[in-house]
Amino acid sequence: MITQFTEVLIDNLASDSVWTFFSSCLSTKMIVTCSGLTKQVSHLLLSSLASSPLLAEKVKDKQQAKLLSSLVKFCLSDTTLEARNLVLASPPSPSLLLDQFKNIWGQEAFSGGRVVGRGKFSLLYGSKDTSEEDVERWVQTCWLLEVTEKLVGQQKGKEEDWLLLARPMFVLLRKVADMEVEEGTYKLSLLLSVLLQLLSFVPDSKLRQLETGQLDPELLVHCIRTSPSPDTRQTALQVLARCAVSNPDFILQNSITIFTFMGSHLLKVDSKHSFQVACQALEVIVPAIKTACQAPGKAHQLQATCLGVLTTFVDASLDIPAHRLTEFLVRLINCLGDSEHLWIAALLLVRKDKAGGERRVVELFSQLEVERGLEALLRLLVNTRSDGPHLRKMFGVRLERREEEAVEKPDEWDVLRLRALQVVTQVLSATSFKRRVGQVVEEDEVGQMLNLLIEAAILTIQEYGTISVPMPAKLKKNLVNQSERVLEYSLSLLPPSLFLQLTSSLLSSTTPSVRQRALEVVSSKLAPPSPLPIPSLSPLVSPLITLALTEDQPHTQQLALLAVRQLAKLLPDPQQLLQAAEAFSCSFLSQLNNPKVLGAAVLSCGDILTCLGPLAVGRVPGLVAWLCTRLEKEEESNEWTEKEVAVVHNSFLYCLQRLVEAFVGFLHPLLPRLVALSCKLTGSSPSTIGRSKMLLTCLATTIPPHTTLSLSTQLLESVWSEASSVPAFVNFVADNCRRLERGQLSSVSKQVVDLFTRALGYRSRPTTDTETVDQVEDSIISAFLSIALRLSLEDFIPVYQRLISLHLVGTDAQLTTMFNLTNKVGSKLKSLFSFGVESCLLAVTNVLKDERPAGLVSACLNSLTTVLTYNKVEVITLVQYEQLVTTMLSTWLLSSTSLSSSLVQLATSTPDDTNWKYLHYQLLLVLRDSRASVRLMVLSVLTKCVTDRTDTYLPVLPDAVPFLQEILEDDDQTVEAACRDFIQHMETTFGQNIESYFV
Repeated sequence: MITQFTEVLIDNLASDSVWTFFSSCLSTKMIVTCSGLTKQVSHLLLSSLASSPLLAEKVKDKQQAKLLSSLVKFCLSDTTLEARNLVLASPPSPSLLLDQFKNIWGQEAFSGGRVVGRGKFSLLYGSKDTSEEDVERWVQTCWLLEVTEKLVGQQKGKEEDWLLLARPMFVLLRKVADMEVEEGTYKLSLLLSVLLQLLSFVPDSKLRQLETGQLDPELLVHCIRTSPSPDTRQTALQVLARCAVSNPDFILQNSITIFTFMGSHLLKVDSKHSFQVACQALEVIVPAIKTACQAPGKAHQLQATCLGVLTTFVDASLDIPAHRLTEFLVRLINCLGDSEHLWIAALLLVRKDKAGGERRVVELFSQLEVERGLEALLRLLVNTRSDGPHLRKMFGVRLERREEEAVEKPDEWDVLRLRALQVVTQVLSATSFKRRVGQVVEEDEVGQMLNLLIEAAILTIQEYGTISVPMPAKLKKNLVNQSERVLEYSLSLLPPSLFLQLTSSLLSSTTPSVRQRALEVVSSKLAPPSPLPIPSLSPLVSPLITLALTEDQPHTQQLALLAVRQLAKLLPDPQQLLQAAEAFSCSFLSQLNNPKVLGAAVLSCGDILTCLGPLAVGRVPGLVAWLCTRLEKEEESNEWTEKEVAVVHNSFLYCLQRLVEAFVGFLHPLLPRLVALSCKLTGSSPSTIGRSKMLLTCLATTIPPHTTLSLSTQLLESVWSEASSVPAFVNFVADNCRRLERGQLSSVSKQVVDLFTRALGYRSRPTTDTETVDQVEDSIISAFLSIALRLSLEDFIPVYQRLISLHLVGTDAQLTTMFNLTNKVGSKLKSLFSFGVESCLLAVTNVLKDERPAGLVSACLNSLTTVLTYNKVEVITLVQYEQLVTTMLSTWLLSSTSLSSSLVQLATSTPDDTNWKYLHYQLLLVLRDSRASVRLMVLSVLTKCVTDRTDTYLPVLPDAVPFLQEILEDDDQTVEAACRDFIQHMETTFGQNIESYFV
């Protein structure tokens, strides 16, 4: 019957018999099977009716009320979804729902003109009754509320007066608010959800027309304060936000309470939903507050209320999750009005959070429009420059300044001023903010705002520079410094066109700090790659030159000079630099007493003249001569530190290097002076050695070699007096001649030999420092070989022999030099030195015939050792060999420290057995020398001979045995022990026992 006659039942639902059938089906617990599913009869009936398309059409108000009333009673025994779906299929009007609430709670329960108070029906107001009847009422009410919530969600877009239910909902809410937590939690949540649906469905225009008593925002505030559930508090806040449209006065009076809850509870929870609720409430409640303040007599409350709201959230900022704080503050400031409150928010943030406040402010400004951010920074500068009670009160600072303590302990407001300047500096220098400014900087509004910001920064500098309020000196200095940095960063944000227009006037400002900061920005803008349009840079030339000439602040003058230098490298037309070249003359340089300024001026002069090119030819020699004179005389101020003198000298040397690179052809008369000066500084001044070497290298690569060689004698005489200058000079000549090809080098070999012959005579000069002489001579020989060894071997041999022949017959000093040269050549050529072996051996024999100074002996023996390391003794006769051995084993020579290695090398390089046996026997004879050290030396030589010759030593072992037997009984135990070690070494080397030789 139910499934087959559903439409008939709907058509005749008004008849008594059908209604009796309907009621009986609802009350029965009978179970039936339909379409394979087991269901109660009541559930089947309700689902069949709900699924019929005729229900909404056939069931009218009277039957609808009767059906709804029946379903409300049915929910006491069965809360099935089918009943709710039946109501949704034929949605009742708000008035029918209101009647049902009245049927549950009494006809007079919701008829009063007010929400608060007891009213006429004690079931709702003030009753704590929890009887069974009360429980049934709440079951029916909750079911009906669930249906209402669904109905309101379905009815969007339809004209229904849902505000009829607003008062009953608040009446029920007051009843629930007095319940115990366990009993009332669900009811409270459900009621608030229905209220939120109702008030969200109603347009703002109708909410504004509601009487004050229709809604109860105070009850919502109570729920927000007392409910333990975060979701319930969030829903109550959303309902309160809708009530704010109807009753803005209440919101105005309770704003701090509401926003304190939002800051201390809602936003602390790191939940996306909580955050969205807070933002939605904010966007409704703040406009409502503004609306309330527009009423007559309340305009003065707006600023105080907005400030209170802002302060409330800033106080809670440390507890709000960092990744949500910036977005929330952006929304809050957008609601309050960014132009009036952004600067306040920034200062409140840094005052609240001393560690991370500035970072939070930078993040906040990076999320807002550039123009609004710049306006806020401008307001921050202007407002904190003054000092009034209203400002102190606004930021919670003590109203009265204690001047008696101000000199030692800073006033809170002055500290806050400094924090404000630091905030502005941090924002202007932040990469994200600068990038966003760069994207819109060409817009007129942004350009005007930057201009105003620069004007404000200048006024701030002047204000804090002349402030008469007592404060610690360090604080005042910091205020001025931070103001200057604000100006600097503001200038750096300007677009190129505005920057060039404004900078020219700022460079001529009467305030020194303004000029300095403008110059710093100019310098940064001119640094490559320069963002400024190159063709438009010429207007900067004149102001910068004027400032460089007239500035009395050393640091600013230095910046101006360096800025002119930067400009010189960028200007496409060198004619524009003529004014600078004329202004920065030698007379101008002579007037400068500050080392940093003088260094900057010289650097600028060098680059300016280089950029001018041919136009500067007439000025270059004079400047070079002036620089050389200053470097030669070293007439620097006694007040300068060593570091400052080094800075000036390095600047001079860099300038000279630049001028030599560009104008070497016009400096011929000054070249000897330049070379001598560079050599002197390279060898004597540690602080300028790096730059001096670079200048010397520059001279070596730019001066033609034939010019250098023609001047070499004159140059050598000029550096001869200082030992440290000679190595630098000969290395300069070597670097200069290295540019020549081999054929060209052969053609000037005579000049090279003449020069180095003179140079190698350095040892013959009167001096007592042998170590220095050795170092200088070594550098001369190395420089000579770096040139000469580039020749072919055929060309080198006569050059070498010529030098040797000049020194072979001479003083001990000349002989020492000759052997040192031979040593170096032998170590370089190795086995290719076979052409010089004979002359070396004969020279050693001749020189060591007579007793000589230790230095000469050492040089002689060392050269012999080096030569024989790579060559064999095959070029001299037996007689010459015997003379060499006899000479080397002379009694006076045996104590020389270099003899041992020479003897070992002689034995190693002697392939002829006859020569070897003679040498060996002569060594054995020396074992009878009275000096123990000599005997030990011979034993060490013999040990190395055995190591070298191995088994081939056995033929001469019988000759050694008698001598070794004598040594085994030596009076000196050390010698005896050395002899036993030697015998053991022979056994190890030969691999056999040699005791039979000693029998």
